[in-house]
Amino acid sequence: MIFYTFAELMPILHYYSPKKFFMKIRRFLTVATLVVLAYSLTSCNKEPEQIVLTGSWGIDTAKTALAIIYNQVVAEENPVALNYLKENKNRILAIIKKPEVLAFSGTNSVVLKSEGAADIAGTYTQSDFYFTITALPFPKGLYGASDNKLLELYYSKEHMMSLLYSILTPNDPPASVFDQLIDKFEGIGVYNKLLLPA
Repeated sequence: MIFYTFAELMPILHYYSPKKFFMKIRRFLTVATLVVLAYSLTSCNKEPEQIVLTGSWGIDTAKTALAIIYNQVVAEENPVALNYLKENKNRILAIIKKPEVLAFSGTNSVVLKSEGAADIAGTYTQSDFYFTITALPFPKGLYGASDNKLLELYYSKEHMMSLLYSILTPNDPPASVFDQLIDKFEGIGVYNKLLLPA
């Protein structure tokens, strides 16, 4: 019977004396410590940037989107309703691309502006990154967030369903069918800060 030691079984890729090995480990740990220290000094000690909504924000039509998740079983029972959703998705998306401009003032007032429509005045409340706009189109409030570069409005299922109901005609499937068909229906409006001309 032949016995092998563990050292004999393991292939040796590099042989370092214990002293050289520990020097390499110590150098690696020193460099790693310096990297972590430099990162913490540059990122952790910064004061958080204050979020300022004041000014005008313009819609980013490319980033504004909606999502619909529907019940497959109900869709098979109501193919006309599913086709209606597919055919009118862009129409609903066009609705949430308005207002085209949000103009915030320092007095907690906001004006919703859309081309070819009257300006709508509203109010807003802000808490850090988050805010709520209350205006005629959003009587229950519309939630949003900003990082000073982008501003996003979040359209809930309730709001999106009310938009869908508003475009239904007597020839379309009834609202109750869409209530059963749609599991999730949300939208997001994305706005960029508009720079004032020099």
